[in-house]
Amino acid sequence: MSEVTVSFIVINTIGTGVGTFVNLFLCYVAIFYSPPIIKTYSIILINITLANVGACVSGFLLQERIIQDKKSLFYVSYGPCSLLGERFCFNVFGAYLHFHTHALWLVFLSFAYRYYVMIQKEPSRRALQFSVFIFYLPSMTQFLAMIFQEMDLNEVRVVLQSKFPQYNLTGLTITGAVDIIAFAPLYTLIHMTIISIPIAIGIQILRRKIIAVLISKGVDLTTRSRNLHAQLLRTLTFQATVPLIYFLDVFFFFLTRFWSHPILEFSIIIPSLIVPILTPLSSLFYVTPYRNFVLRLFSAKSKFQTVGSQSIIQVISLD
Repeated sequence: MSEVTVSFIVINTIGTGVGTFVNLFLCYVAIFYSPPIIKTYSIILINITLANVGACVSGFLLQERIIQDKKSLFYVSYGPCSLLGERFCFNVFGAYLHFHTHALWLVFLSFAYRYYVMIQKEPSRRALQFSVFIFYLPSMTQFLAMIFQEMDLNEVRVVLQSKFPQYNLTGLTITGAVDIIAFAPLYTLIHMTIISIPIAIGIQILRRKIIAVLISKGVDLTTRSRNLHAQLLRTLTFQATVPLIYFLDVFFFFLTRFWSHPILEFSIIIPSLIVPILTPLSSLFYVTPYRNFVLRLFSAKSKFQTVGSQSIIQVISLD
């Protein structure tokens, strides 16, 4: 195994491990420590954390490398999924991609929700849950399309070897699409690359509208409510910039169409490892109730360690 491959596996393992821990921690905090005023909004936040956990776990199972040539896409898996076969790895890859797109749609829904509750009555929890499901449909369609995609594994391996004879991929788990001009690969490609542009534009439009409402003197918001909206806006603004990292994935993806190299092929996945780490950290940092919980948690640990140290010193002194 080459040094490039080993380096990627180490980076992937660390990134997915940290992302899983941080998102599970935020999910716990959002469930048990969300103040009443953002209890309904926490439904979206919890769904974002779960989507991020799914992306991290599936990313760890995959340890994916993407190779492409004109109308063909090939996926080489170095992760634990390979123990269960090519088709399983391909399905995990479909889940991985759909978790990332769903998380991006949820960020857009977060902005839409914030704007809606500032000009209308807050929706019920059931209505918001239904909205989450509606926004999940594009990603679910993408996942199901990949699940039911027909694939001749022998043909995929033969075509890959013929187009990239310089690569020694013997014994590795290889899947892909020989012709991307089919519904599943084409829909996934469009959803992963092109659709992110209007989503990003929509997020920026909603952000400006929210700011306009917040600074409006005539808006009917209490001081506490206004402060919480402002905190959530800072969180969402940060989360809106983080998905721009996905454009690095797109950049590396299109770059490999003109220049094939293992570093570039591994790098297509690397930027997306950062997003599930930064998005939960923004909520833990910017939303005051969550930040206070984290500070109390670390403060309690610090006091416990201090008391423990003092007890040890007293025991030594008695001796």
